Amino acid sequence: MTFPLEPRDPRIHVFSISDGSLRLAHRTYLSPVEEAPGTASVSDALGAPVGADHVEVFAVRDVAPMGLRSYLAQAHDVPPAAMEGDAGRLDALSGDVLVVAPRALDGLAALEPRPELTHIGSYAPAEADTTPRDLPPAAEPRPAAAPEETVAGKPLDRTRILWIVVAALVLAGLLFALL
Repeated sequence: MTFPLEPRDPRIHVFSISDGSLRLAHRTYLSPVEEAPGTASVSDALGAPVGADHVEVFAVRDVAPMGLRSYLAQAHDVPPAAMEGDAGRLDALSGDVLVVAPRALDGLAALEPRPELTHIGSYAPAEADTTPRDLPPAAEPRPAAAPEETVAGKPLDRTRILWIVVAALVLAGLLFALL
């Protein structure tokens, strides 16, 4: 069976793997693996030279705490509404599934999946929100402080500096006299 692909197909494709002679090594984005002895490559299974780094094969029970639909929504940005039509099929899956991301299909026009693969659905990820929004107003620039200002913002004049020096000398003299 030929599975045609749209040009630059943006969809996530989900296939179930039925019991039979097809064995695929489990692989996820977090733990990719090399093809194990006795297993077919994902390219052989899908009948086209797919980018295996963008294909996941895992047991549905591995995502059982959240469910396959929640996994697709969170890991692949598939809107829950996009999966509503296939909700029953997705929820009923057991065994292994094959999830093909769009980048795995770059340049391909069709797949020739083996009979052990059953296409469950193709789901477009959520569109990026590119709606223009007004930016908040910029803060008013503050004028730079004059070089003669202190941290407190008051200028230090020569008279004030003189009184500070005189007070320091008086205190030093008193301390010296007490010793």
